[in-house]
Amino acid sequence: MIRKNILLDEAVGTQFVEGVLALKDPQRFPWPGNTGLSIYDFFVFWHARSMMLLTPPEQSDRNAAHSGPAFLPWHRYLLLRFEAYLREATGDDAFRLPYWDWSADAERTDPTQSPLWWNTLLGRFAQPGFEVRIGMNASGRLVRVSRALVRQLGAGTLPARADVLAALAEPTYDSTPFNSDSPGFRNLLEGWLGPARIHNSVHVWVGGDMQFATSPNDPVFYLHHCNVDRIWSAWQKRWPSSPYLPSADAPEELAFHRPNDALYSFFDEAVSPADMLVHEASYSYDSLADLAVGR
Repeated sequence: MIRKNILLDEAVGTQFVEGVLALKDPQRFPWPGNTGLSIYDFFVFWHARSMMLLTPPEQSDRNAAHSGPAFLPWHRYLLLRFEAYLREATGDDAFRLPYWDWSADAERTDPTQSPLWWNTLLGRFAQPGFEVRIGMNASGRLVRVSRALVRQLGAGTLPARADVLAALAEPTYDSTPFNSDSPGFRNLLEGWLGPARIHNSVHVWVGGDMQFATSPNDPVFYLHHCNVDRIWSAWQKRWPSSPYLPSADAPEELAFHRPNDALYSFFDEAVSPADMLVHEASYSYDSLADLAVGR
């Protein structure tokens, strides 16, 4: 039950690619009630819709899964759900999502030449046969499309290890007003604060489809967010007494983000941020050593 670095384990990289290709196939993994769409496309839809649900609707910043405290638990939930489908697709109950350590690639002379983008790994999805089916029009509405995946690697810079360690040094999870202006670890990692704009800058660096609400169209989304989750896991171990914030008695305007609220989902289950605070029963990471104090 270990999530591994995709560039350090060839077998898990191969499994990830094959699993994604299976989930993209509407014949093998159909999205019920949506002819010609796959369960992979459903996850694109779910992520995009989360960004369209403003919480509360009277403002235009925080949504059900971004620019607020639920950013980390909501994406942890999404990864767990996607990971379960990948296990079914690979036929391997022990399979866990790999992560992309973009801070290691940031140290390369040219990160665009990382093996991650070779045709044996994520370059496979830039080839014919990998079809993007859920897109956004000029009005921001979700629409059916049929086109190739788009990437534009190299805009800006990938976050450096020092930037990640600086975020991990912040002992408070989040703070008022619990949006993109809030001081705290969540916002430093999400990338609305801090010079490195950590999570956000990776979306920009990959470019293309990764820059939109439909960013899961690019499978690198899952490797990226798995590394974000790894960093959160390291923060939880470093600051075990620091609580998830806001508290359960926070006002209604923080609905979807309070610890006992149901996370935004289309599944017939109620999963809260509090349910996502302990992950060790489902997975662990091969290493957190690069995120340790003193590096």
